[in-house]
Amino acid sequence: MEKRKTIGIFLEGDDVLQEGLIANALIGEAQVKDYNILMYHSLMKKPSYEQGCVSDDVAKGEGAIYQLPDYHIFDGVVILGEVLRPDVTREIIRRAAEADVPVIDVNDVYDGCYQIGYNDTIGMKEMVLHLIREHDCRDIYFMSGFKGNKESEEREAAYRSALEEEGIEFQRDHVGYGQFYMQAADVIQEYLESHPMPDAIVCANDTMAMFVIKYLNDNEYQVPEDVIVTGFDHTKEASEYQPSISSVERSLRKSGVEAVRLLEALWCGEQVPQRSLVPAHLVLNQSCGCVEHTKLDLNRINQEKLKDIVRRDLFIHHLTEFWRDVSPKESVEEVLEVICDYLDFFGWKEFRFCLCDDIIDQGGGRSKRIHGYSQNMTLVTCRRGEPLLMEPVFYPDILPDIPLQGEEPAHDIFVPLYLNQRTVGYLWISTDYCMQETPMVYAMLTVMNSSVIDLCLLKEKDSLVEKLDSMYVRDELTKLYNRFGMRRYVEKILQVAKRDGKHIMCIEMDLDGLKRINDTYGHDAGDNAIVQIANAMRQASERREVCIRSGGDEFLVFGIAEKESDARSFIRRVEDCLDEYNSRNQWPYQVACSCGYYVRRASEINSLEEMVTEADKLLYMVKARRRTTRTS
Repeated sequence: MEKRKTIGIFLEGDDVLQEGLIANALIGEAQVKDYNILMYHSLMKKPSYEQGCVSDDVAKGEGAIYQLPDYHIFDGVVILGEVLRPDVTREIIRRAAEADVPVIDVNDVYDGCYQIGYNDTIGMKEMVLHLIREHDCRDIYFMSGFKGNKESEEREAAYRSALEEEGIEFQRDHVGYGQFYMQAADVIQEYLESHPMPDAIVCANDTMAMFVIKYLNDNEYQVPEDVIVTGFDHTKEASEYQPSISSVERSLRKSGVEAVRLLEALWCGEQVPQRSLVPAHLVLNQSCGCVEHTKLDLNRINQEKLKDIVRRDLFIHHLTEFWRDVSPKESVEEVLEVICDYLDFFGWKEFRFCLCDDIIDQGGGRSKRIHGYSQNMTLVTCRRGEPLLMEPVFYPDILPDIPLQGEEPAHDIFVPLYLNQRTVGYLWISTDYCMQETPMVYAMLTVMNSSVIDLCLLKEKDSLVEKLDSMYVRDELTKLYNRFGMRRYVEKILQVAKRDGKHIMCIEMDLDGLKRINDTYGHDAGDNAIVQIANAMRQASERREVCIRSGGDEFLVFGIAEKESDARSFIRRVEDCLDEYNSRNQWPYQVACSCGYYVRRASEINSLEEMVTEADKLLYMVKARRRTTRTS
């Protein structure tokens, strides 16, 4: 049996009218041919990045998804380069070349790959020439998209070329920038405040054309009687608008099909051109006067719109319920279990999270990161009605084997999961993908992303609070409790001892000869001696006694005791630990301490200060006896 081919698709953004049409056509052609489709899809649009609307951190977080695959699994790669940033596109082409995989770039020009381009300039030029030659338009205003955007510049250049060909002088103030959206209405309003109505307004896309017509209608101008308005893209909405909009149809669907056919030719060893152009063509409608006003099939249009409204309402309902159900969850596992319950809405067969180790461990230690992903990750598979399947995966195999030669071709989408520049993991969806639902799909994915990220942030905040609290109650050098920690934790021990009818022991310790050690060997040596006392106290603790550094060379121990000998036993264990350390100590001094202790029934204790005072008296007596012994 011949091995099934696998095509990787790389794209950014969620533009239904552009990459959506290309991707759907490409996917449809691949499905007919029984090819696997693996799509690596982020949400960011190149114009947003170019306009400074997206930070570098977000761009890096989005871009990590393109580092995910092993390019050797592909037989061909298709890039929707029009929406990918140049650095991302070049990296994909480089990695594909290393794996000896052919690359088709749709509507962009890069070295190292084959290109399929749209001849937008010819289509736009034909539209302007049509207005001049067929409708005798001489004063033509051009509504461009984003300033500096490649598509905007190409379509404006076509407009200028048509004017030049017909001997019409180009005027700079006859070009505005409607950002491919509703800003077009504000731009044309500002223009008409200081200029007479032009013969025609040529828009760089249909969306701007519709907003321009609405503004004109609201101000009692008629299209095309008072002014002609044209668009670009030939969208379904524009063809159903009143008046229906004359537009330029880009061969987006054809370019998606052509990408698959070009790969097939390359697989067969055929010679193919480095660059192929798919021409655009005019679609003339009512807004230029070439088609008379006709009655629309409003019943059909309303039924389709009703389906869209019901679908959106259901989506909003599901989204609200999802957020309600996920908000009280306190672990990643609980959040993922909620997600499983919502898979059916989009027809997802399976939904997988692959999460970095510090996310699953909720603030635990992090392994080394490579291209944003941690070396240790957890793959969580969600299937409706089934328990979560959680399995470890390790870099570089963080994308486990995909069943590419099963009964049915694979159809999987991978999207990034990140917080700014910090990559959290990725999402892996197995589904029959429909780009027309992309905005809703990615709205749901964004909420899922946010729910995991919010939980991560909460856990990190809790971890930070714990660290700050630890700094508040612990001594920095020894990590024993300080006096703040003593008051917090000894009170708890005292309550337990009173409840259980036990004794409380208080042991006070002083490091012997700290000043001499500091003066003779330096403060590093003194710090070492202090740390060794603390280590000995920790090793001597058998009943979770509270060990405290109460001053420079002073220490306290509080604990529950059965009898007075428990305190003596603790002191003996500390001395044994110090003896063991001194036997291997490389410093030219011995570490030792003096101890005093006080043991009393918990019910008879009025305050901690009382116990410390009594233990201090006994320690003073021990030191006094030692001084007497040394001088006698």
